[in-house]
Amino acid sequence: MELKAGELVVGEVKEIHANSIEVYLLEHNIKGFLNVSNIPGLWIRNLKKSFRKGQLIVCKILKIDTVVELTLKGISKHEKERVLKEYRMERKATRMFEKVCREFKIDEALVSKVIANLKKEYGSLFNALKKLREGEDLGLGKEFKNVIERFKLEKMYEFKGILELHSYEGNGIDAIKESLKELKEADASYIGGSKFLVKLKTENPKKGRKKLEEEAERVISKIKKLKGFGEFKILQ
Repeated sequence: MELKAGELVVGEVKEIHANSIEVYLLEHNIKGFLNVSNIPGLWIRNLKKSFRKGQLIVCKILKIDTVVELTLKGISKHEKERVLKEYRMERKATRMFEKVCREFKIDEALVSKVIANLKKEYGSLFNALKKLREGEDLGLGKEFKNVIERFKLEKMYEFKGILELHSYEGNGIDAIKESLKELKEADASYIGGSKFLVKLKTENPKKGRKKLEEEAERVISKIKKLKGFGEFKILQ
């Protein structure tokens, strides 16, 4: 995948120096550098107090020259959460695809090549597998016949619930929006009367209900901190 200036990427903190941080860009297999001047809050001087090795951070590509320069400035909390969520979904999809391919003893080099092609064609392996489950022909070779059948047979379960949020503060709408950002794996859509339809899709029916309830509880906890209140009800 080609890097572009302005692109948001997920990186792992590798080394922390006095005035910079070395960051390994996980989806691009390349090292980038984050200078202290590109970290919000110029008062930060002891970087080891704010960052740790192995930490995942969302960065923006500032410049691509002899080195890749990164910045943490100009990235909203919502963007950070979205990019991390997409990264985790892609990582999960990759592990799942590779595991099934190993079961059918498909050459690792061929699997890597196919994954790269699918990412280029569909933007991500997660999107490609979604299309596969919907019946689209991805143009995979005969070696992947059994893999294709496995993913087509794989069933996704959807859990739904109604989340009702209220805030009587002057910034009530902002408080509700901020609280909904606590949803990590579920999606919410407004249905009127301070109510939201919350949906979560999973391959594990045993944990789906509990996971959705945990997601909703995080939102309710947040709205309470912002002097509001909320209720959640699972739809059967």
